[in-house]
Amino acid sequence: MTQRNIETILKERIVSLEEGYEQKIAELSLLKELGEALKGASLAHWNQLFIGQLDIIKRATGIFSVSVMLVDEETQQLYVVSASARGDSPKRAPILLKKGEGVAGKVLETGRTLYIPDVTKDPNFSDRGTDQKGSLACVPIISEGSCIGVINFRDNVASSFGPNDLRFFELIADQLSITASLVRTYQDLLDLEKKRMNLGRYFSPGLAERLVADERMTGLGGQRKMVSIVFADVSDFTSLVEKHAVEDVVEVLNRFFETVVPIIFRHGGMLDKFLGDGVMAVFGIPDPDDADPVRAIECAVDIQKGMETLKAQLEKDGLFPIDVGAGIATGVVLAGNIGTKNQMNYTVIGEPVNLAQRLESISRPGEIIVSNITTEMIPVGSEISVSFEPMGTIRVKGIERDVSPMKVIYRSSGSVQPEKRSGRDHRPGLCGDTEP
Repeated sequence: MTQRNIETILKERIVSLEEGYEQKIAELSLLKELGEALKGASLAHWNQLFIGQLDIIKRATGIFSVSVMLVDEETQQLYVVSASARGDSPKRAPILLKKGEGVAGKVLETGRTLYIPDVTKDPNFSDRGTDQKGSLACVPIISEGSCIGVINFRDNVASSFGPNDLRFFELIADQLSITASLVRTYQDLLDLEKKRMNLGRYFSPGLAERLVADERMTGLGGQRKMVSIVFADVSDFTSLVEKHAVEDVVEVLNRFFETVVPIIFRHGGMLDKFLGDGVMAVFGIPDPDDADPVRAIECAVDIQKGMETLKAQLEKDGLFPIDVGAGIATGVVLAGNIGTKNQMNYTVIGEPVNLAQRLESISRPGEIIVSNITTEMIPVGSEISVSFEPMGTIRVKGIERDVSPMKVIYRSSGSVQPEKRSGRDHRPGLCGDTEP
């Protein structure tokens, strides 16, 4: 080998090293710019964040188009969250890909980069009527060992990408995995807060916090549950509306709700709904308990006691006093969320709901009426500061059978001594006729 040949080889080697060094500098500069774009960015506008990063990639690489697809955690399908292309790019219909479907689906399935030098010759590629051509590199976005999406690099010229390009694309995907992970975390936090706020409508803050992770409370659908239901309603509300100014009626109702809701929560009940001039509470959600009938009765008693205090406050403030009637029934209901994924309400459906409402409708001001099934289901040995007065067998509207309700006898002074139940047949006749 001559001296000239040696010098030529050395020069070529030096040039190659310089080009490699310059490429490394360019790569590091791009990765740094992507990182800087993430700093201080608002995740509330995460789509714009992705668009900004894709624009940086396009500007630095000159690639025709770059797009990011993430996995929908619910459907496990890939969907396009952001795309950056030239202005003359054709419009495309929304894309949803299952694992193993199409190029991106295969990358999601394998977690490995897939390079197609010419998309027109690859059976896995579908242009979906957009007449695309050129080369495509689909790179997995990996987070904590799992593929959470892909990034697509496409050029209109076939065989555009070499090994160094593919290696660089994988570095870019690693950088974008940080953005993707932050976006998913942000969305998860939004969903969590939405669940927390939704549960806060029904339960005390402490119980709502514990139930956030309970899928039974946050997904659509229902389960059969044994519950005790309380209806508490302002007596003779229609005439009150006719006699008093609307502003006063609203003020009194709000103060009624402010009195009743904490009592429901204190006894571990679920606030099912406001009923205009009343409330519906359920005991036994999320999990039934033998003591639910006792808690329901004690809740109704405390509501009546709370009304005595409220009436005195209303009169002191120059407002009109109110009385409340209450009805309680126990039985199996269907409990769950009704509505859509984005707008749902947790409620219970079944005959016990109708019966509790009907019993409340026949109650007099200050009265509490319960179904005899509720009294029969009070656990043996329970201490409850009330007694029960049979009302005989009656028919109520909407219930296609005879019912045997009981009137709850209570004293606001607390002078009634606790009655300990020793069994369902304790004191014959206490529960009146049995509901068929």
